[in-house]
This record gives sequence, C-alpha cells and structure tokens, in this order.
Amino acid sequence: MKKTLLLGAVFITSIVSAFPFRTSCGTVVNVTQTEGYTMEQITNFLQFVNYNECGTKPKGITLYIH
Repeated sequence: MKKTLLLGAVFITSIVSAFPFRTSCGTVVNVTQTEGYTMEQITNFLQFVNYNECGTKPKGITLYIH
C-alpha cells in the first residue's frame, strides 16, 4: 500500500512539473523547469517569468494544486 501511494505521488509530481501559467498581462507561458522546486521557489520563478513577459511584478501568484 505504501509503495502504491509513493509511486502515485512521484507520478503526480512529474505531471505537475509542466503547466501553463497566465501572466498578469495575459500571456500564457508553458512552464517546464520547476521539477523538484518547493512551492516558494515556484512562486519566485513565476514572478520572474511574469516580470520578463510583462515588465512588472505581479501583486500575487495563486497556485492551484489538484
């Protein structure tokens, strides 16, 4: 049972490592370089992506995990 849960978690983590991100100016960027990042690192990375695409820092980043 534990192995099944662990394999499921690893599988879900690999799926979550690539996702679309909508910037504050409306551009959609496919993010693929976040494998192994913590939530804080992902948030910082997305702020950097938003700044590169839009030239502004976002007021906030909302991450939906399911």
